[in-house]
Amino acid sequence: MNMSDLSLLSKIAIGLAIAGFFVSFTTSYTSSVNGVVDCDFTDYGKLVIGGLAVMVGGIGEVTALRMGAARMVNLMASGGAALVGIFHILTGAGVIGGPC
Repeated sequence: MNMSDLSLLSKIAIGLAIAGFFVSFTTSYTSSVNGVVDCDFTDYGKLVIGGLAVMVGGIGEVTALRMGAARMVNLMASGGAALVGIFHILTGAGVIGGPC
């Protein structure tokens, strides 16, 4: 497998999936009323980058189905990038690994 085997959409999806580990714009809110603690956490950078990775990865999957020789490589690359994008979305929403 060479980088030349990957389509442009697969390369962009991989780049977005990697960028999601470095881009961050977080907001958090914590309050306590009568001993009840309320916490809200959102990372908008991960939500946006993760959403773009899922979208471009999904389009890359559809495009890879029409390819001939390098179909499986592009399917795996686009699908893997889309899965990492889903992880970024869950992390950005605070479902996985949030401070709350």
